[in-house]
Amino acid sequence: MSQKTRDGYSWTPETGLKKGQFACKGAVSPSRSVKAPSSFVYDVLILGGGYAGISAARDLTNAGRSVLLIEGRDRIGGRTFTIEEDGFKYEMGGTWVSHCQPHTFREMLRYNLGRDLVTTRQHGYENDYYTFKVPGVSRKLSHEEAGQIAARGWNLFVDVDGAGGRKICPLPHAQLDNIRVDRKEVEKWDAYSCWDRYQEIRHQLTPEESGLLLSLLLHISGGESNLKNSSLWDIIRGHALGGHEFGNFEDVWLLYKLREGQSGMARHIFDDAVSCGLEYSFNTHVDEIKQLPTSTVQVTTRDRRTYVGRKLICTAPLNTLRSLKFDPPLSPLRQEAIEVGHINYMTKIHAIVQGSGLASWNGACYPNLLLYAYGDGVLPSGDAHLVAFGADERHHFVPERDPERIVQAFKNFHPMDVKKLVFHNWNTDPYSQAGPCFWPPGYMTKYQDELQSRHGNIFFASADWAHGWRAFIDGALEQGFLNARDVLNELRAEDQSRQATRALL
Repeated sequence: MSQKTRDGYSWTPETGLKKGQFACKGAVSPSRSVKAPSSFVYDVLILGGGYAGISAARDLTNAGRSVLLIEGRDRIGGRTFTIEEDGFKYEMGGTWVSHCQPHTFREMLRYNLGRDLVTTRQHGYENDYYTFKVPGVSRKLSHEEAGQIAARGWNLFVDVDGAGGRKICPLPHAQLDNIRVDRKEVEKWDAYSCWDRYQEIRHQLTPEESGLLLSLLLHISGGESNLKNSSLWDIIRGHALGGHEFGNFEDVWLLYKLREGQSGMARHIFDDAVSCGLEYSFNTHVDEIKQLPTSTVQVTTRDRRTYVGRKLICTAPLNTLRSLKFDPPLSPLRQEAIEVGHINYMTKIHAIVQGSGLASWNGACYPNLLLYAYGDGVLPSGDAHLVAFGADERHHFVPERDPERIVQAFKNFHPMDVKKLVFHNWNTDPYSQAGPCFWPPGYMTKYQDELQSRHGNIFFASADWAHGWRAFIDGALEQGFLNARDVLNELRAEDQSRQATRALL
């Protein structure tokens, strides 16, 4: 039976709001397994139990290294976790997977999950259509027609080079210092906001195309409603990762889910590491990371425990790094990047609605607290499950305080009887302090190299500054792999040097 996590909320009209105590395969009990004495020096300390942290821990323990994983939550997964309730798996954060995501697909193959998938949208239920509400337009249309309208606006938006982004971003896992693209050209387009680019093309768009494009951009960026703080480059990069084809958007970004849930795959990785000797401490809050004169790194927790390692991999999300104390301080450029942070303060809400009719339905509603909603399966009760997303509304809307406003936001899409809401607020979560990463204009070319660099014997691994699928599970796995590789190579080199020195004595 799955343990329970304190994360997440549910609401029904009858019972009101409930916080936590949801079944989750990612919840870890007992929360602490530290066998080494307090004086022990680990090969590696890993801060954070999301996909970057647990995959790095797995790779390092599989290589025979002593590793301690420290995590503030009561579960693994970071900004992904799966609640199991009502005979259904609710994905509270990162959800979708694709064979186009190389690091994710490798993990799926490793744990025999490559074909064990379910799809979000299922055709054949009563309301198998798309509803579309933007200023001046409100109508019902087929999924295919909605896709065509969205594609025209999107393709105009990303076509900054006359080749649909293929010239400016031919290799999306190597956006900077690309062998085919002058960095100055990338810097030029990285300086653009989504609003800047929209102003260049808006005269070519119909009201429908304009409304659908704006709502789609906000849905992806999670930024402010005027799109002035949302990077154009992050959209170009995402388009390139999908093969430079809008027709791939749904299949790559929004269609396939793991039957076991994200917590199921995370559990495979974590259990693999534990079987090879991983030690861990959950519900453990880190205050300070200090580099010692002995070339080791010491972590001090709020309860004043200390742990020492030869290396440390920090996987804390970008917007949480300002709450950690580093001694010596981080570089001025990295501190500036942390202070600026990323801008995705999105909302993700699950709703259970009466009957199965909306299981095949999709809709867009702009402006609205929730911009897009997707039919996503039918519960054993026979009721439809919907999942919806909104942009940055945090200054006047906090979901756990206003569930009735969420219900109304769903009804603004389409008539429905909302029986239950399930969600997690990533913006008020102290271990995320935002949703999936989306950068402001100019951020990549100014800060990405610095964010990916090391700080003494501290390495930084997060989806928030991944080379390719930034903000995705794949980006976290990429960063976990790359940093574990670098740390392992360095440890081996140090060990060989010590052995050679001893042999000479």
